[in-house]
Amino acid sequence: MKTHILLFKINIYFFSLLLVYLPNIFSQTLTAEQIYKKVTDAVVVILAYDNNDELSKQGSGVVINDKGYIVTNYHVLAGCERIEIVHNKEIVPYDDIIGIDVDKDILILKIEDKKFPSLKIGDSKTVNIGQRVYAIGSPLGFENTISEGIISGLRSYKESGKNFIQITASISSGSSGGAVVNDKGELIGISTLTAKEGQNLNFAIPINIVLGVDISSYSKNEAYKDFELFYKGNAEYKKGNHHAAIIFYTSFIEEYPNNEAAYFNRGVVKSDIEDYRGAIQDYNKAIEINPKYAGAYYNRGIAKGKLEDFREAIQDYNKAIEINPNDEDAYYNRGVLKSYVGDYKGEIQDYNKAIDINPKYADAYFNRGIAKGKLEDYREAIEDYNKVIEINPNDAEAYYNRGNAKANLEDYRGAIQDYNKAIDINPKYAETYNNRGIVKGKLEDYRGAIQDYSKAIKINHKYADAYNNRGVAKGKLEDYKGAIQDYNNAIEINPKYAGAYYNRGIAKYNLGKKSEACLDWRKAGELGVDDAYDLIRKYCN
Repeated sequence: MKTHILLFKINIYFFSLLLVYLPNIFSQTLTAEQIYKKVTDAVVVILAYDNNDELSKQGSGVVINDKGYIVTNYHVLAGCERIEIVHNKEIVPYDDIIGIDVDKDILILKIEDKKFPSLKIGDSKTVNIGQRVYAIGSPLGFENTISEGIISGLRSYKESGKNFIQITASISSGSSGGAVVNDKGELIGISTLTAKEGQNLNFAIPINIVLGVDISSYSKNEAYKDFELFYKGNAEYKKGNHHAAIIFYTSFIEEYPNNEAAYFNRGVVKSDIEDYRGAIQDYNKAIEINPKYAGAYYNRGIAKGKLEDFREAIQDYNKAIEINPNDEDAYYNRGVLKSYVGDYKGEIQDYNKAIDINPKYADAYFNRGIAKGKLEDYREAIEDYNKVIEINPNDAEAYYNRGNAKANLEDYRGAIQDYNKAIDINPKYAETYNNRGIVKGKLEDYRGAIQDYSKAIKINHKYADAYNNRGVAKGKLEDYKGAIQDYNNAIEINPKYAGAYYNRGIAKYNLGKKSEACLDWRKAGELGVDDAYDLIRKYCN
């Protein structure tokens, strides 16, 4: 079952004190070289250090006026203890943090007045799709680089209240917080993020939104320190320090008891350390604050599933799907849970829906194939495994499962071909050797079967089934003593292995050890093998 870790931003709102900008109507179009010369001295490197004073993150920043205001992204600072401003390889001291909008990912710093040239401010309300733009930033520690592109979209998200300028100019790691200018060299946005969805999608925060951030003194503001606890929790979680993350989230919740994202994130961390009941309590609180929080229902369903409360978990996915009916992963997870309660037809319906939403959802095809196999619809199962292999030709488990389906249809040679392919991809998968051995036995290739069982046992010396199956193959070759040794090993690993007692009884009987054989058959009967009583009635009286 997949678990998605979502780190949600908190929504902190400020009153706006607008800065005045005066766009120059008569500015001329500049070349890329002219743009770079005009802009580069106003772009700086931002370095962020963690609580161990180790460099944690890097971004860029832009000087926006002669008062020494530098704009960057808030996420560059988030979770860190301090930042440095670097310009031409020299550290530039800053006086204060004077502007923060966490939700819009904006941070404004104050340095000495008129220390560096500032950029002309454009008007992001007047930008148009297709307009040429340039992005200037400091990727991976290099000062400064320029990339050219166009405005490819203007994105507005009503639920979050966020607006972005989508651009084709590349934004490399470390360039976040850099300048996005038009072909006149006017600042129209601050680069903020890159999303990878088949292609790189680059976004900038419109400059008009940046200019709306309240200007104050946040370095001395206790509220700033309070909401930093949230991001320190995120930072500790990313480093794998789960208990430290919980402490930060808990401290934040003490100050902001109605913040659903903090409860959600603390629930994620608790799930990671297998405190599923504690995680459920946190998701409960997040849902109490925000009854439409689909992610909280989703993750609460995962936690309930881990506690084997499958029916309650299904109810949570019902709610998550009601809120977001296009969440393919919610359908997938609900399908997994339905498999645990034996509702294979319902499981298949959920995988169908997940595949309708995402026709390339390999895991959904894979699990649908398993469900169809449980319903003995092996031909349809094979079609699903075919699809998985089409999407991912190196999926060893898909070949393995397709081999099992073919074996159930008595296509033993086809099954062997699939097991061969699975072994080529993953030569350490013991179950594949075991099943290939079974199929070779069906084709009466007992020596080949023994070789496969031996390989399975070499990989996993506690593999009771492989010992039992090798014993059967040895029995077919009348090596009853060798067979008994294998059954002994299987029983040593699993003292309640009914089939091994049954088979050992047959091997002992073939060696003339009737009384010992009868004892094994009685044990097999006690463990649930009814056929053992038939042998007892026939040979032990």
